[in-house]
Amino acid sequence: MAIKRNVLGIREIDCSEGLNTEEYNQVDPNILNCFPRRQYPVDLFQWKEKIRVLSPVYRRSREVGREQRKQVRELSEQGLLFFSRRQIDAYTECVACDLNAALDDPNLTWDEKAGVFICELGRRQAAFFTHPMPEELESLRTAIGSLCVYLIEDTRRMSKVVHDVHCDLSEERHNVNASLIALAVYMEMNKGSISMEILENVALGFFVYDIGMTKVSPMLLAKGQFTPRERRTLCEHPKQGLEILARLNLTRPEITEPVIQHHERLNGIGYPNKLSGDQIGQLGRIAAVSDSYCAMVTSRPRKKAMLPINAAAELVCSERKYDQVVCRTLVRFLQTVPSN
Repeated sequence: MAIKRNVLGIREIDCSEGLNTEEYNQVDPNILNCFPRRQYPVDLFQWKEKIRVLSPVYRRSREVGREQRKQVRELSEQGLLFFSRRQIDAYTECVACDLNAALDDPNLTWDEKAGVFICELGRRQAAFFTHPMPEELESLRTAIGSLCVYLIEDTRRMSKVVHDVHCDLSEERHNVNASLIALAVYMEMNKGSISMEILENVALGFFVYDIGMTKVSPMLLAKGQFTPRERRTLCEHPKQGLEILARLNLTRPEITEPVIQHHERLNGIGYPNKLSGDQIGQLGRIAAVSDSYCAMVTSRPRKKAMLPINAAAELVCSERKYDQVVCRTLVRFLQTVPSN
């Protein structure tokens, strides 16, 4: 049983679930469908029962012919095809194309499944932000649906996801990290009263909350310091995000609220509508805290990242700006997350 400190570094917890110590694992036919047809990503081995040994049948990255493809398929269907866990990273990259298959894959630990989900969600989120079209939206929705199934079966899995968030706090991961933190806080605040339909729409709202930033010039964002006119332009991005969603008929309040309200503050100093107090909904408040927390713990060219415990403390001390129920829920949840 492994004992590690949580992500805030303030107490020790058990994080031993799901460890798989097998050296070789079977390749299921459904997983084989995720492999590229021309070149497989891992070395493959055949289990020979009579002599009880694993015999090589394929070397990774070599060209796969028709006969060999047929042989590998038959071995997989017979339960005789294996790969080495030393190549688990290449294996999980392929599994990510079918998240439902990843969920059911006994070869992946819960930590590895969390990593697969975050990587693929980040890819699909970025694709939708780049091309906000129905096809990209459906791809993102599908991934979010698989994530919600994964989490609603056992809400403790969310701590595995948030652990993986803290393994990569780069600027490139900010959007997906903030989306997942927001989802974690929402689930913690609404334990026992979450339906799958509501969870999927709420999750979608969190994953598209910052899409309006795609309308802001990268040259403007790179400046760091803005003129009054440039700041006014920046402050319009939540409204622009709402316009993008409207074109896709995404008008449900649980989807639009995080988009339009994630920069509003309880004391009315936020933007774009200067909302205050009860004018800001629960999802808007959660998105505001999550976006700010991830911004604090992310390194940027002109700003050094804060430690998670310092960022959480600053949010708790900013009671005039942030909902303290949300802030304290975030702190309480982070105490369940293993440290890196």
